[in-house]
Amino acid sequence: MQILVALDQSQFAATVLEKAIALAKQEGANLSIMTVAEDFFDIGDYLDVESLTDKVLAKTKAAAQSYAATAKAAGIDAKVVVEQGVSPADLIIDHAKNKAIDLIVLGHQGKKGLPRFLIGSVAARVVAHAPCSVLVIR
Repeated sequence: MQILVALDQSQFAATVLEKAIALAKQEGANLSIMTVAEDFFDIGDYLDVESLTDKVLAKTKAAAQSYAATAKAAGIDAKVVVEQGVSPADLIIDHAKNKAIDLIVLGHQGKKGLPRFLIGSVAARVVAHAPCSVLVIR
């Protein structure tokens, strides 16, 4: 079994990772940890996008390595995947398709008010379009 845990850099990510590690142990599954560094091309007229993107990518890579160290300390040798792009949901879905993932584990980071309806959450989009089962941790 192939499990992909998609993590952001929130405090809640530790809870999601803990659940994914427990599930990987229970199922004897391979675990991949995915983080996504978002691109900010649409604000390029206002900010130094290249510098901002580089900083976000470096921070995302560091977080991914930290998550992998946590998994290793728990007895799981996880593969690390760091992607960069505008849509984290699309990158998660594409990775799951390309790598024959059996289960995606991710957290629910609910947006409130109008942004939720205009943008939609990453979790909702992944659930709607993933090629496999999705476990959303609340």
